[in-house]
Amino acid sequence: MVVCNDHEEVGSASTSGAQGPFLKSVLERIVQQSATAADAMERTIHNSDLWSIDNAHGIHPNYADKHDDKHSPQLNAGPVIKINANQRYASNSQSIALFKSVCNKCKIPYQSFVMRSDMACGSTIGPITAAELGIKTVDIGIASFGMHSIRELVGAKDAEKLTKVVTAFYNR
Repeated sequence: MVVCNDHEEVGSASTSGAQGPFLKSVLERIVQQSATAADAMERTIHNSDLWSIDNAHGIHPNYADKHDDKHSPQLNAGPVIKINANQRYASNSQSIALFKSVCNKCKIPYQSFVMRSDMACGSTIGPITAAELGIKTVDIGIASFGMHSIRELVGAKDAEKLTKVVTAFYNR
């Protein structure tokens, strides 16, 4: 299933946002129609994986000092796994391993982004959905310059690479 949430940029707290009831309601209706066991929803959640896909902070040449030198995503160098110890991103060892496995099968390079501990971190719909439903989640994206500015810039090759990985994930 593909879910496209509304209101992500303003906090996701709406009836159609990630914190709203829409996804859970749809899942419950699907599970009720296809299973008879009382624990079907719990098993469905346990067997599910969520890929929360958004942009990631690429290392901007004018602001390289804002990045950790070991986690500095480059444009056109592959999809980015977003990690945060405070769970502002929902990626964990299990969800990261799945994503890396699919990338490796497709021979697609991947990168990681970890916000420096002395800087504030934004968030995504990933932790909201993971907390609401308990679905294993990885936060990923493509590196971009100027996120949330009037002129965002991404690498065209990264969009192609991410498309191949997502397609392989659904086809596995």
